[in-house]
Amino acid sequence: MNPATLALLGAGGAVGLGATLLVAVLVPQRPDLAAALDAARAPAAPHASVTAEPATGGGGWRARLQSWQALIEARLSATRLTAPEADLRVVGRSRGEFLLTRVGFAAAGLLIAPVYTLIFTTLDLGVPVAVPVVAGLIAAAVAWLAVGQHVTGKAAAARREMRHALVAYLQLVALHRAAGLGIGAALDQAATASNTWAFRRIAAAIASATRAGRTHWHGIAGLADELGIQELTDLSAIAASAGTAGAGVYTSLLARAGSLRAQLQADDTAAAAIASTRMAIPKALLAAATMAFLIYPAITALTAT
Repeated sequence: MNPATLALLGAGGAVGLGATLLVAVLVPQRPDLAAALDAARAPAAPHASVTAEPATGGGGWRARLQSWQALIEARLSATRLTAPEADLRVVGRSRGEFLLTRVGFAAAGLLIAPVYTLIFTTLDLGVPVAVPVVAGLIAAAVAWLAVGQHVTGKAAAARREMRHALVAYLQLVALHRAAGLGIGAALDQAATASNTWAFRRIAAAIASATRAGRTHWHGIAGLADELGIQELTDLSAIAASAGTAGAGVYTSLLARAGSLRAQLQADDTAAAAIASTRMAIPKALLAAATMAFLIYPAITALTAT
């Protein structure tokens, strides 16, 4: 096998490995919320310095890699690099993990320059060194922005899912109130009606507030600030009016659920219209390519004469 074939195989393998790692990181599994909450409620371990030596016994190389990863994440988290803090709280990722992913993919993009410079030199193609260097810088910038955009998109999808779940939650709270339950008991019972992550997040926020000696609506208000969802703030205000002033909230809850449902339907309709508009672009390109294919013989015949 000649050197050119080996170089092409190496380049193809590098591109395939990079694409595989990109898919593996940008499409992670959803973390288990119950395990995360249990870990947050566990008593804090004695403080250990992040500069401690990696463990060498027991877990072997896997434990050492995890220790080094934790060390790098802690160092990156202490830097001034920007990170979408609110979106990271929604998706359940730490600042250090996000920055490690971002820096790692940017560094992988920069590796394009030396790798392809070596390939071009081996094949004796005479390509200037500036070409792979510029390509590496562009790839690093795209990777840096893509990781942030991915987290932002996941957070937006999670907020949208929470709003859809909130419609059902508002209706359930209204029904429990109509059945004679107090506002606190109604919020508790409605949160246990489903095992989806949105209902579990609401139940966890309420449970955390009650354990701290605060009211249920304070827990919902804290969750609203954490997720950045205004509708949770409205629910907290409605519950507070019922809990402090004894106001009837059945009609208010159903009205808020109806308005939120109408808003979500309008947003879904607008998103569908935008997607339909975007589909027209590849159709137009396909039609243009077909026309060029059909008229190419005629144009070549005219130019030949």
